[in-house]
Amino acid sequence: MADEQGAAIQKAPVVEDETYPADCCEPAVERWLTWKRTDDDRKVPRAPYKNPGQSDQYVNAQNADVWTDFETAQTWAQKLQGHQLAFTIRDRDEYPGEEFVLIDYDDVRDLDTEELHSTVREHLTLAGSYADVSPSGTGVHILCRGNLPDGVKTLTDTLPHDDAFPDATIEVYDSARYVAMSGTHLVATPTEIRFSQAFLDQLVDEYATVVEGTPDALLDEPAKSKEELATIDSTPEIDDIFDTIKQTRPNDIRLRSSVTEERGDGSKSLDPVWTTSESGTRLAQLESGWIYREGMIGLDALQVVALEEGIITDERSYPSGDAFWEAVDALRDRGASIPTYQAADVAEDSDTDSSAVANASMAATGDVERALEARLLRERVAEQEAMIEEREATIAEQHDRIAALESEVAELRDELIQREQDEEQHSSHRNRPWERVKTWVTDR
Repeated sequence: MADEQGAAIQKAPVVEDETYPADCCEPAVERWLTWKRTDDDRKVPRAPYKNPGQSDQYVNAQNADVWTDFETAQTWAQKLQGHQLAFTIRDRDEYPGEEFVLIDYDDVRDLDTEELHSTVREHLTLAGSYADVSPSGTGVHILCRGNLPDGVKTLTDTLPHDDAFPDATIEVYDSARYVAMSGTHLVATPTEIRFSQAFLDQLVDEYATVVEGTPDALLDEPAKSKEELATIDSTPEIDDIFDTIKQTRPNDIRLRSSVTEERGDGSKSLDPVWTTSESGTRLAQLESGWIYREGMIGLDALQVVALEEGIITDERSYPSGDAFWEAVDALRDRGASIPTYQAADVAEDSDTDSSAVANASMAATGDVERALEARLLRERVAEQEAMIEEREATIAEQHDRIAALESEVAELRDELIQREQDEEQHSSHRNRPWERVKTWVTDR
């Protein structure tokens, strides 16, 4: 079956209208609303079933109060001119259990021939989930289940070159997004939204270039500018070393990892020399630094050079102790302008013996260790705070669920009491004529 689907996708895929993901059309799934274009061609969410007197009123697609079931949204979309269906991917900060992901391709479909970009055809096969043609007819949506790595909210990139589609792009969203649904289903894809985590992981490996909260070895803002530091040959201040590392950019140094892809926005993909990357794109280079895509780990210049030199072997670690100074020397050899560190007492006395120099070096190493320990402590505190926040959100959600259940129980209890009262009253009315007969017979 998979082979048949793949073969069908390799052609200009056949489409069928009015076919939406079956698993999301059940009455219990209230994630639907409508949208309508504005005069400036923006797709704006609407909820006419909530505002029947003002059917074109704008609404917030992330407001749960405006969501409804598929049948209701479809009924209103069919009777109102210009309204079409939309499906909501919830904000994962508010709904940690959200699992829907949108892969949105633009400028990948020929309106006349219905041919697709070669990469999109490949992705449709790999995803194995529901896909439709975008309302414009020139794009494609894949809806699947899964998630992007922590810290990654979206992926945005150009697709590999295809002569027929020079402007093709891909965007991936797993949170706080609403999807304009055309119902023009690509027949070769399933009619349900399925789990496709392996496919999403591959997209991250190939296309992710931006992360939030990238871990950095030195988190504070530099005290001195790059220009000021460039005039310093040696320094007794360890912070000058830190500030220089923080401001060392990709164009300041030479790397051994080879560039495999360059994008229009200036970012690049590299094949890291310290590991095997099947795609050859595992290391992303931005203007300000690097991202190791497996795990979405932010790297600074010192880490990248230390990894290339084998000084450290784990992308999640940072050079410390003697390894820190070894990495600084290597970074300097690669072209970075880093001042030489000398402790104040050594710098003041050029006749200082070697033991004093050694002691100063040990002191400097201690400074580095303390700085890195502070960094690790900040990271641990941040992780704990995030964990506490997540647990508080879960507890709040549970409280809301309990309150809703208690409200339902109260309503059922009131309904039962009312039913018993009604039954008792009805029974009383029903027996009253017999009571009169009984009284009459007794009196006789």
